[in-house]
Amino acid sequence: MAITSDRIQRAQSALLLVFILVGHTALCSVAWVPVYIDRLGVSFATWGVILGVGAVGSMLSLLVASRIILRFGSRGVLRVALYVGLVFLVSLAFTTNPVIWAGLNAGFTLSMSFVGMSANTHAVVLQKLVPRTIVPRLHAGWSMGAVLAAMTGAISTALISLDVFLIATAIITLVLFEILRPRLLGPSEDGHLEDKAAHIKRRFYQAPAQLWVLSIGLFCAIYPEIAIVDWATVFARDVLEAELALRSAPFGGFMIGMIVGRLLMTRLADSVHPHVLASRGAVLGAITLGISALLPSFSASWPTGVLLVLATGLWMVTGLGMSGVAPTFFAASAHVRGVSTTWALSRMQLVSQFIMIGAKVVMGAIAEGINLQAAFGLPVVLLMISAFIALRTTRGAETEELDLVSPTTGAITLPILSETPNDD
Repeated sequence: MAITSDRIQRAQSALLLVFILVGHTALCSVAWVPVYIDRLGVSFATWGVILGVGAVGSMLSLLVASRIILRFGSRGVLRVALYVGLVFLVSLAFTTNPVIWAGLNAGFTLSMSFVGMSANTHAVVLQKLVPRTIVPRLHAGWSMGAVLAAMTGAISTALISLDVFLIATAIITLVLFEILRPRLLGPSEDGHLEDKAAHIKRRFYQAPAQLWVLSIGLFCAIYPEIAIVDWATVFARDVLEAELALRSAPFGGFMIGMIVGRLLMTRLADSVHPHVLASRGAVLGAITLGISALLPSFSASWPTGVLLVLATGLWMVTGLGMSGVAPTFFAASAHVRGVSTTWALSRMQLVSQFIMIGAKVVMGAIAEGINLQAAFGLPVVLLMISAFIALRTTRGAETEELDLVSPTTGAITLPILSETPNDD
């Protein structure tokens, strides 16, 4: 059916606000991570296992989400998944049993992965309807929601209890989403029926060698982002010894760097080829992240406030450097011979999520066995590996293809495009 320009504009504005809203919801617990660890009474090694279980939820969603979105449409799946996710979110405040909490958190990551896939599918549909590029702006909205989460979380830790904060977040999210929902494209407008009729089935193992290499590179690019989300406030508390209300500052700096980088990346790629930009950015991110981890070791006599400011600045540069790495691997998937771009994207994401389960456990074990500073060596090494792979394997990525990028922080697992094929 024909969709008017006014309808498209209203849907764009609403979707941008939805990205901000769900970005905040997915990452609203970042400032509370030290509180969760203390309430559960677990070691860093156990916390790493819990995070790994959560990653299983994200991975499982990749196996079924495309089929569900193709059947019911992105708006309906987004609504149901968000409601379920909010129930899981609130439940996290009402248990101190590590096993139960791990299961509830896995349910939350599963639900929010569906939310992210649905929102991205909606974004891709809208992109097809307008001549100018809008996807990076929408994804910047997700990062804005992450910064907002750092701010509200930091304030809330000093003023209210965890259960009050999560209940308030759930209620506000639900009300605002219901206000925005009618403005999004409905099932008769989002093209999911046409995509369902056109999809191609392909088996998982039918992947070219190049795609496996890109999948490893994508994991090496994405995991450092996830590691910062998982451990940022713990690092601020245990390594930087930051006060309660300031523990989200380094994470906020990182996300600001990501926002700036992802808003500028297509412009920068006009003068520097994406594969060079990604490789140099990964090296820059590895250097600044490594320096921030070592900072307290050679500046022990410095005031805590100075360390916090320096770490926040370094993480901002880290976010800026890392912002173009994952997008370049996504863009390179369009140049893998013998498979469609959408199938390649989904397979890359599935492989990287599978490896990420083990990486989360390993980082927790290093943090427990040595210390958290040493644990940050893992994402530093992975960034260097991603720099090498990007330089060698992503030369085909074009500037306009960087719009395939999706936010990879938090519980979200992306991207899945609306015409992603099913598997046998």
